[in-house]
Amino acid sequence: MSKSIHGRNVIQLMQQHKPKPREQWLALMASEFGGDATYFTCQAQDMSAEQLFDLFAGNGRITDEGEGYAIHQCGCGGHGHSHD
Repeated sequence: MSKSIHGRNVIQLMQQHKPKPREQWLALMASEFGGDATYFTCQAQDMSAEQLFDLFAGNGRITDEGEGYAIHQCGCGGHGHSHD
């Protein structure tokens, strides 16, 4: 059975690393959370790593810094509800 990982865990992982190309982030996510993990946020559920990455890129949480993608803004919490 695959694990379901909250997107904030991916953001925290990304904060610990230098910018990387998309494929390297996806490989790191698979290494850290498992290749069969699914991801969810407050906005969407049952996403693949690729879908989550594209969601973060589309909403500006990660941006292409030239040498790779990096965190632009955390977006963790502070959006009107608790994650507990």
